[in-house]
Amino acid sequence: MPALSGDPKDDANGRPHQERVKQFIESTLASVLDELSKPDGRPSVTLKRRSKRANNCSLNEETGALQVDTNGREWSVTYSWPGKTVTDAWKFELQTSWDSIGRLNSLSHNVSLGVIMRILGHISEAIEGKFISSKRDIYYLDPAYFGSQRLVDGYIDDIAYTVGVDRAALHVAVFHRLATSNYHATSAAGGGILITGKGYPDLSTRAFLRSISEWRNSPARFIPIYVLVDCDPDGMAIMSTYKYGSISQSHENANLNVPGVEWLGLRASDTAIPGNADVDRPLIPMTLRDRTRAQAMLSHSVIFSDEREQEWRLELQRMLMVNAKAEIEVLYEKAGGIEGWLDRKLKR
Repeated sequence: MPALSGDPKDDANGRPHQERVKQFIESTLASVLDELSKPDGRPSVTLKRRSKRANNCSLNEETGALQVDTNGREWSVTYSWPGKTVTDAWKFELQTSWDSIGRLNSLSHNVSLGVIMRILGHISEAIEGKFISSKRDIYYLDPAYFGSQRLVDGYIDDIAYTVGVDRAALHVAVFHRLATSNYHATSAAGGGILITGKGYPDLSTRAFLRSISEWRNSPARFIPIYVLVDCDPDGMAIMSTYKYGSISQSHENANLNVPGVEWLGLRASDTAIPGNADVDRPLIPMTLRDRTRAQAMLSHSVIFSDEREQEWRLELQRMLMVNAKAEIEVLYEKAGGIEGWLDRKLKR
């Protein structure tokens, strides 16, 4: 059966998303090289960034999906070289301009333009070589150079937003690695369907899964449905949306929830890499937002109470205790990669 994704391959003008990415990388590189060839050149790269803090939420009237209104909080970030001192010669000054309100701010910290160019170079190689990477793969090309996983994650998100594509067009995605490897057809557990909700699922994805869950392939057997999410509060909330529904769509939940959904992972116990002395490497420190969200889920959600989903509750408590989370990408380091890990889980 096919792998399904809601990601369009072309934009509104019929231009392939990957072509837009390649054009952006080529024009950026040409601009940087042109500036470097000048005696007083100042090579730079400008990326767009959007606020992730929601002032309020609303439902998209066309899709019925919950959406965030950020009130146009978009700004441009310019990374340029050289700095004002010898020390800054290998760093690049960061300037921020708020496009939505016409106000210019300068931030005092420095970041490396070279990091962005390195990421763009890897994306270009992935597109030309027709392979898929994860954000984690890119970071571990040179951890000392990149500095932190969070820095790489932010740049990748900014590049995708600047070009106007999703991460799949950058060849940076977990789902598309599974899709391009035909895992839905080669799984040791047998053929199946791969579905991505691209984060919190929309109504169409939930309705489709509900329909599958009610279909029997024999008089006494339902099709099993498994969920794989990040080991963080958002991942747990996404899984909860599939199984129980969402508060914003409470009037629809009875027709959309999938009570029989089974949790494959990711659990904290899944992050241990046998034979890897660097046991902390797969973990990422929780942010204040992560901790606040986890505490709210434990305190106020009936789903994460002791009476309902005790295993889910314990997992959130573990995250808070060790102050760490993990992404699905850590499974790439398992024996056989993410495909091998899935095979072992599904055969149990």
